[in-house]
Amino acid sequence: MRRAKRNFEKKLSENIDTDRKSFYAYVRSQSRAKEVIGSLTDDSGISTVLPEELAEKFNTYFSSVFTTGNMFSIPSADEANKLLEIQIELGTLKKVLDKFRCDKAGGTDELSSRLLVELKEVISYPVVTIISESLRTGIVPDDWKTANVTPIFKKGNCQRVDNYRPVSLTSLIAKACETVIRDAILDHLDRHQLIMDSQHGF
Repeated sequence: MRRAKRNFEKKLSENIDTDRKSFYAYVRSQSRAKEVIGSLTDDSGISTVLPEELAEKFNTYFSSVFTTGNMFSIPSADEANKLLEIQIELGTLKKVLDKFRCDKAGGTDELSSRLLVELKEVISYPVVTIISESLRTGIVPDDWKTANVTPIFKKGNCQRVDNYRPVSLTSLIAKACETVIRDAILDHLDRHQLIMDSQHGF
């Protein structure tokens, strides 16, 4: 039994680059301390313990710190350097799906990365059609705009809501779409030399 357990743990550690989910699931199962969110206390000293109230507290706080860009001060691009159309190729999407890790968590659509990778030959054409239609019409599918938000404790007092940060689990197909569009934009910027050497970070 001990030898089998050691071999199992060794295999988990050797495969951590390709299957992190199994490794950390096993580590969590062996830990005596379970990560749970207890009560939250606000500035007035009132504690919240009910799950619905905890979710509402996090929702209120995360919404308050969310920032939106100013859509009225967008600089206009030179007509010669505008990116007017993005062509989505089947091969490009397949390459993006191939790079998905099988332990990557899915979003609200509950489509796992393993499913998308295994079925890439079947789903690539309909997904490319949806992305192309979305770019043409400017309409994004509702499933791509929703997320499962999980609060992650940072540091300090664990009863303070402002000591947590949100992690959003969004649709993996939406992430694939974002990757394809990002790569097309970067390729356009590089091809027309629109990024200065002094540009850093973004």
